[in-house]
Amino acid sequence: MRRFSIVGLVLAAIMLVLPHTAHAQNKQRGDRFKITKDELAEAPTSVNTAYDAIRAMRPQWFNPPMGRNASSNLEGNSGGAKEIIVYIDDLRQPSLESLTTVKASQIVEVKFLEQNRAIQMRGPGHELGAIEVTTVNKRK
Repeated sequence: MRRFSIVGLVLAAIMLVLPHTAHAQNKQRGDRFKITKDELAEAPTSVNTAYDAIRAMRPQWFNPPMGRNASSNLEGNSGGAKEIIVYIDDLRQPSLESLTTVKASQIVEVKFLEQNRAIQMRGPGHELGAIEVTTVNKRK
């Protein structure tokens, strides 16, 4: 009986510690789908634009996984988006190059929407995902 209670106490202690450890690890790593103003404050001095921030902090956003997309035919021949769609303050931009026009000091947050989320939120044509930049200008 005593053995059971010791095992129970040990398991209870582990259950209490694990959530805090996982939270601390997530906080250290940051959200893989978001870059915040706080993260940008700690970025290298070479980060001057939204493009630089993504390249330095979340480079995988520029190379989303390729696969059968929503507008592919049964053989997988693509007919969909050829580039990630960029939105700056909810305005669709012509290309990824638009990210070079946003100064890092003006960014509130940058988010990456994977294929399914981008199509759900922004509609067809976002088969490679979307990058959304929110600046201080939008908040005014």
